[in-house]
Amino acid sequence: MKALSIAGVALSAALSFATVAHGAVIYNNGGPNGVSGNDATQWVQAEDFGFGLGATVGGAGVYIAGFGGIGNWDGAIDYWVFGDSGGTPGAVLASGSGQNVATSDSGIAWGFGGNAWLVDFDFASNFNAVAGNTYWLGVHLSTNYDRDDIYWVTTANNGTTRGNESNGGAFNNWSNNGQEHAYYLKGARVPGEVPAPAALSIVGLGLAGLGLARRRK
Repeated sequence: MKALSIAGVALSAALSFATVAHGAVIYNNGGPNGVSGNDATQWVQAEDFGFGLGATVGGAGVYIAGFGGIGNWDGAIDYWVFGDSGGTPGAVLASGSGQNVATSDSGIAWGFGGNAWLVDFDFASNFNAVAGNTYWLGVHLSTNYDRDDIYWVTTANNGTTRGNESNGGAFNNWSNNGQEHAYYLKGARVPGEVPAPAALSIVGLGLAGLGLARRRK
């Protein structure tokens, strides 16, 4: 019975060390360059992405800024994943409001006052991207489509298509905004109990004790 108690304590200790696995960055369009941005309150802004191999996307991080700060941002963030239609966003494949939103100051100055801020969020559900396909991540940073001058900030030009924008979120009026925007995509976020190394050691000792007691019996 003593050995069984040790094993039970070990298991409880292991569960107390349990953590949740969070998705790592699997696509990076670049960090903020402090140069410019496109308003994402009156418009839905979109950037293309794709993977050479299939991937599961569980969230994103976008860099935003405003004139002298982000005080005009009401804290809302909605996202869409679009298919591609001849180099512009096409059909909506996934959408929702950002989950587990975390906002932090990047410390990188923006050209129109204040710094760029990172808004990291999870998708409402994972999105499975097919290898070789082009998709678009759309972002809107308001509860309405009034212009509040909160911008998805730019990154250095790269090999992908320039961003597109839709006035009022109509999705039938896309136009190229000529910019690349700072953001990344995260892999699947799968909750699960992952005991820390110390906890695993405790479990091992507990099970060893249980095995020893059985041999003695």
